[in-house]
Amino acid sequence: ASLRNLVVSLLNSMKSIISLLFLLFLFIVVFALLGMQLFGGQFNFDDGTPPTNFDTFPAAIMTVFQILTGEDWNAVMYDGIKSQGGVKGGMVFSVYFIVLTLFGNYTLLNVFLAIAVDNLANAQELTKDEQEEEEAANQKLALQKAKEVAEVSPLSAANMSVTM
Repeated sequence: ASLRNLVVSLLNSMKSIISLLFLLFLFIVVFALLGMQLFGGQFNFDDGTPPTNFDTFPAAIMTVFQILTGEDWNAVMYDGIKSQGGVKGGMVFSVYFIVLTLFGNYTLLNVFLAIAVDNLANAQELTKDEQEEEEAANQKLALQKAKEVAEVSPLSAANMSVTM
């Protein structure tokens, strides 16, 4: 019953999950395009171009996704600073990566987690309600059986009225 409630709760929240995924995709596209404007074609270093760059749109999408997951995002930021002239001239560009991390990772992705936790709470509440209904039905059935026994045996009815 609890697994069924979990699945039902998850299906009921699909609309909010899809809306959040659309918002997340739009956020990724905007920051990928902004990254292409700021850093496109500039990650060409003496030791080669790193795989996380903003040269093409698919590469920019993957780079922004990597930053949002938190996987080595600081290395991409350091490459961005280095591509803009190093620490003296490129520190302003670190704002792009910090804003991307703060809003993307700590805000949007945590909203997704909040939806998931809310679904689990709803499923747990449904399971608890079902258990209470089942318990009430069992008590009603036990009371009904006790009445049947009382009707069959007058002696037990007298004992029941004394004990109740």
